[in-house]
Amino acid sequence: MNTVKHQPAYIRTILSFRTGSSQCYKVSLLDKAPVITEGVKDMAELCEAFWLVDKICTVQQTEPYSKEYFQVWRLIMKENHHATLICDDGNGKIISQEEINYTDFPLSEGITLYMTNDVIMLPTEY
Repeated sequence: MNTVKHQPAYIRTILSFRTGSSQCYKVSLLDKAPVITEGVKDMAELCEAFWLVDKICTVQQTEPYSKEYFQVWRLIMKENHHATLICDDGNGKIISQEEINYTDFPLSEGITLYMTNDVIMLPTEY
């Protein structure tokens, strides 16, 4: 059974207060992996979505990601717990697109994350 902290309305409220970050967190053991802001840490914990952060971190050393200074990552939720994960360059040029066969990500609207200067952040923290 979900606790109150995992309810979508609560998650949206917590994330809406993240408008900047005074601290970043290293969450990957990979060398030169991006760090995450407080807002992304909250999202990953509340949504149990460290898998999403890990996905973004692990591809950064490879092309074409390593050549993109700014990236927009969008998790788009679909029916029956399916989703699409899209990465673009911030100008609409798609870098990658991946279908996810199952996710229990709790926000029906999905989530958008930015990655720049080796920092993964919420759009409100940019």
